[in-house]
Amino acid sequence: MLVAVPGGTAASSRRHGPSGEDEERAFGFSHDEVGAAIAATHIGPRIGPSAGAAVVEATLDAQCWGDLATARARFASALPVPDQPARTDLIPAAIFFRVIAGDGQGDHVVVSLLADTRQARDRGGYSRVDATLRRDDGDWRLRVPVPRPILHPDTAGYALLGPTS
Repeated sequence: MLVAVPGGTAASSRRHGPSGEDEERAFGFSHDEVGAAIAATHIGPRIGPSAGAAVVEATLDAQCWGDLATARARFASALPVPDQPARTDLIPAAIFFRVIAGDGQGDHVVVSLLADTRQARDRGGYSRVDATLRRDDGDWRLRVPVPRPILHPDTAGYALLGPTS
């Protein structure tokens, strides 16, 4: 199922995680493809400007790897976030995933995520982000910076990760 998290929407599963959450992060994702995909949906929104500075910094420090300086610069250049309601056309009705490289039971995996948003549907497809994760200290970490979303035409080859209802 899909749940609201700081900065956006994420998938959640009793079996695959997260097993724990606090104000700033979610943790305890299973060491498999589904766990990696769910981890990407939880970590990604928490490094965006709508998550807030405290959440972004805690998430970058604890759950990310790669070019942290560029990720912080992207965050800083997106501020301040205007005080306005969330854009409902960007809230996913469903998220799909597939592994495009690596092994969900190994140390590294690249997961392709598709978000079924009204904005993407209006443009003729799904919003796609490919996320690279590595297993570190018993949990998944997300490589930053995360590529910007692109439009993807269909869900062929993808599995449903979670609907909103």
